[in-house]
Amino acid sequence: MTSLARLFAVTSLSATFLAIGCAAPAEDAADEAVEQTEEALSACGAAKYNAALAHYKNAVAWSKDRNANGVCNSENGLLWNIADEASRAVMTCGEFRNVIKTSPWAAPLRTALAPSLTLKSLTGELLVIKDSQWANWTGVDRHFQKGGLVFWARAEGAYGPAVRLELGANGKATWNQLVMNDVTGEITLKAEPATFTIAKTNGRESGPRTVTVVHGGKTQKFTLGVQNGFQYNDAPLFTLQPVGGTAPALFSLVSECDA
Repeated sequence: MTSLARLFAVTSLSATFLAIGCAAPAEDAADEAVEQTEEALSACGAAKYNAALAHYKNAVAWSKDRNANGVCNSENGLLWNIADEASRAVMTCGEFRNVIKTSPWAAPLRTALAPSLTLKSLTGELLVIKDSQWANWTGVDRHFQKGGLVFWARAEGAYGPAVRLELGANGKATWNQLVMNDVTGEITLKAEPATFTIAKTNGRESGPRTVTVVHGGKTQKFTLGVQNGFQYNDAPLFTLQPVGGTAPALFSLVSECDA
């Protein structure tokens, strides 16, 4: 297709969307005017773009609900739900990685998923999107060193995850663990200061990483990895798998509101 033909096709698609937008409510039209870029349309085509846009709008709307009302008081506010819808958007049209990363309208989505390393995969800042021998971990260290990431153990009924690891900047961390009071039998989440380091496992920049956490006089080593979602277009699940010791496996997404 010539450049002129390409330009005509994109212009025609843009005109079509503008016509649709004029018939939509003012807020929806404004949203679409911001999100519908010629780059995405020309890269993905109208059909894939519209399919991706539907998933993306769900992820943003559900994030707004979660942020405003709390995870357990929102209909689709679970991290899993939001991350999977965002993943379906980028797996349908890759241009949505940049939309999620930069769009002002996507701010609620970035806020909701901010503690999860999965977000960095959805925005393209982390190259790993699937479990594969060719997974490229280049640059993952900076996301840990910047801080703000959280990894959770599997939820345990009404008490939630037995362990929650909060990674701060400059190697500082907090290790949160459920403990039982021997006298009262009450179970509470105890927080203790920790430190962590992340290192290349085999010396290669693109290779896997080992995360070492020190807390309460204990040293826990984990291998950073990734698990595929249940469906091919679901969000990747990043894991910290313990190397020996008694620590549980930790995950970038966690079941919430279990009771």
